[in-house]
Amino acid sequence: MKRAAAPTDGAPAKRSKATQACASCRRQKSRCEILEVPGGGEAVTVIRCHRCKVLNQQCSFETSDIIHFRPKPVPRPGPLHTPSPTASTVSTPTSRLDSPYDGLNALANAASQATQTANNGYVNGMHPEDLVPTAQTPIWGTLNRQDWTAAPILAMQELVRCPRSESSIEPPSGGRMSEILGAAEINSLLDIFETRYSPWLCAQPGSLECTNSLLDIVRCTIASRHLPPASRSVISPRLQKLAEDGLVREIFNPQPSLDSIKALLVLSVWTPICGTGAEARDGRLLIASAVSMAMNLHLQSESQRAMALRAHKDASPEKQIEFNESTERWRLWMYLATSESMLCIGTGRVPVSQLSAVDLDMTALATLPGFNIPYVRDIRLGLAAKMFSFTQQALQLRLKRMEDLASFFKQVNTITYTMEGLSRLLNPLPVVTKHDSFYSQMLALQYHACLLLIMHHALRETRTVIERDNPLTPWYQVRAGDHCVALFWGRSALIASEVVLTIFLTPTDLTLLSTAPDNIYVMVAFAATWIYVSNFSIHQFAGEKLGGASELLQSMTIARLNEIAHSTDHAAARSGHVLNALLSAWERRQQRTKSSGDGLFGCVFQTPYDDPSRCRQPLVAPTSPTTTGPDVQYYLNPVDLERLATETGVTVGQGPGEGQGMATDLFMDDAFWTSFVENLNSDAFIAQNSGVP
Repeated sequence: MKRAAAPTDGAPAKRSKATQACASCRRQKSRCEILEVPGGGEAVTVIRCHRCKVLNQQCSFETSDIIHFRPKPVPRPGPLHTPSPTASTVSTPTSRLDSPYDGLNALANAASQATQTANNGYVNGMHPEDLVPTAQTPIWGTLNRQDWTAAPILAMQELVRCPRSESSIEPPSGGRMSEILGAAEINSLLDIFETRYSPWLCAQPGSLECTNSLLDIVRCTIASRHLPPASRSVISPRLQKLAEDGLVREIFNPQPSLDSIKALLVLSVWTPICGTGAEARDGRLLIASAVSMAMNLHLQSESQRAMALRAHKDASPEKQIEFNESTERWRLWMYLATSESMLCIGTGRVPVSQLSAVDLDMTALATLPGFNIPYVRDIRLGLAAKMFSFTQQALQLRLKRMEDLASFFKQVNTITYTMEGLSRLLNPLPVVTKHDSFYSQMLALQYHACLLLIMHHALRETRTVIERDNPLTPWYQVRAGDHCVALFWGRSALIASEVVLTIFLTPTDLTLLSTAPDNIYVMVAFAATWIYVSNFSIHQFAGEKLGGASELLQSMTIARLNEIAHSTDHAAARSGHVLNALLSAWERRQQRTKSSGDGLFGCVFQTPYDDPSRCRQPLVAPTSPTTTGPDVQYYLNPVDLERLATETGVTVGQGPGEGQGMATDLFMDDAFWTSFVENLNSDAFIAQNSGVP
């Protein structure tokens, strides 16, 4: 007989099989788990199971002498390490979901891990100072800080996420939505959600009849951001509290309803704007919980069932109803999978959901062709699913050694060429149909953001291997066949980033633009950041400006983000704030260079800000390209990237007149990120966005 291992000091004693659950959970035949252990102090801790804690009822563990233990003091976490797409720090939040899926337990894990994952890498642990690289941006090995380039979208998500306020408000809960809103207000909010928000999910037109269901409460919670600020400050917090209470009750439901899964999906894509100061939840955890609940209902196999029913020769009304129900369940699975992919790309986290070939085939068969609203939304749903699938494939490619560069170059380009095939179907969509033209444009925005992510990933993989295996060779000079890799992918990344901003600025209906999922603003912020990266690199490399419309696009994007923001805690306002801090740092770097007598590269070693109050000066809009002056010159004569790559004798790391190499960086240097962090932390956010209601 094997001897049982003694329990450690910091974990509860293992319960025998006879006492696996508390008395209440045994009576209800529910899962009984201890998810949280109060820490600190030397006193003996009395605990109760998570279910009893959530339901606020007495737990038999409180009076039991089996589970009591003395907690081990929690040490202060040390420096964070750079996550890689396969590192445990990135996959920690989904470790429970990689085993057999437990939908009832997943949502509880998401709620409890919101406070536990602060020490587990990026999740809830990303701070602006983590963007500051070392003298040479760390790219592999054991590090003392995070490398934001490893998971750029996650870094942007953490910066955009509204921080928890010290004076958060606990709103009173209402028993029913009808106690908070009148019937006319409820119908108005439901109509707003169905007409402006549902198309983002490619969801079919739904019912506007209020049933006081959890889904109705969540839809009204998200749409309440359109209420006047005075009304929103009172109504939205109560709606959010009502929605959260409803979700807690669904945790332990053995058969969660489809509406509850939809409600969780909506909350993962849009953060409620309530002004309570509460910390925003991680949408990736919420969507993973919804996916897990859906898998318990076998929605991942619904496409096969629908195809079988479609092929059945029985055309009776009963079979048709069954087929329609199966198709709707399949659509819900597609909504979940595409939304999870949108939330996970660029974060180092692999989606739990995986689409089959039958799932993708169903998009062409679900509705009759005719370019009506249902068909257009199914088309977008299928295109989005394929787009995110190709992107995920590209982000999983790894360059292991220098000898594999040619093969890696070919693999990346093969996927991007496949993506271009999608663009042939995607780009004409806003023109060939009058339905959902705006949302088809926004799908094109996501397409170019995905291309940018692929190019960013390919450049980072190349740099990582070259600087690790052959540090004497400048990584940006390596070639694959006849192509300079850095120039080939860098040019594509720059074009993609400018297209993202251009599409974002194109719509004239700002009401629709203000309804975008939070992650759309994050993608826009990343695209704008990439333009800063390109500007900075050209500035350090040869003292030239990037030219074209890049800086004008950035300024216009910041103004547009602030214009469409519903409040200061809206993701659009937060994105505009982050980009404003970046632009301010970039402009001050340029001013420092012009006024410095130490040559072009002397600015790298200068203190970015002599006067911190200058960080709070309002941003001045750039000169219009229609006027005469240097801006027109740079617009019509952008920098020749090919010439910089082939003709210049200036080597990155050795500026004119410099006697020794310097730490320059494609992803910006120490001084720049330090200036950005100081600007971001010193700006009075509310004052900076005083125009936001």
